[in-house]
Amino acid sequence: MQIEIPDELVAQATEIASKTGQDVQSLVAGMVTEAIKMRRVPGILFSGGATGRRARIGGTGIEVFEVIQVYEDGGHNRDELRRLFDWLDDYQIEMALAYYEAYPDDVAKHLKTEEQLQAELEELWKEYPQTSPNWPGRVPTASGAALTASTE
Repeated sequence: MQIEIPDELVAQATEIASKTGQDVQSLVAGMVTEAIKMRRVPGILFSGGATGRRARIGGTGIEVFEVIQVYEDGGHNRDELRRLFDWLDDYQIEMALAYYEAYPDDVAKHLKTEEQLQAELEELWKEYPQTSPNWPGRVPTASGAALTASTE
């Protein structure tokens, strides 16, 4: 398939490609791909970051995979998902789920197993031991979480 693009858009795509270090053809293919995904799943946007472009829930800074990680870990319980993301409205949650259903591979590559999440926590605790629940001076609460003891 060949598509004609107005010269003005070619110039803009060329400028963006030079800033991002991409070739124009790859850039335009990526833009078209994102546009199709956003058309298929309204309410999902794409945003660039240090690790590339990712699907986000419109009106939030939340990436789709963050919601889906909780959804997967919670056994696909939509009520629990709504409780844990109570600041998102039903439409936003449904769009995240719809994107996952339409593009599971896009999301799955960002999901982590419980073991991976635990390993990341342990690395964090090594680097910043004061964040560990076992840090000296933390007082356990009835819920099992820890609070830092006051030393006034």
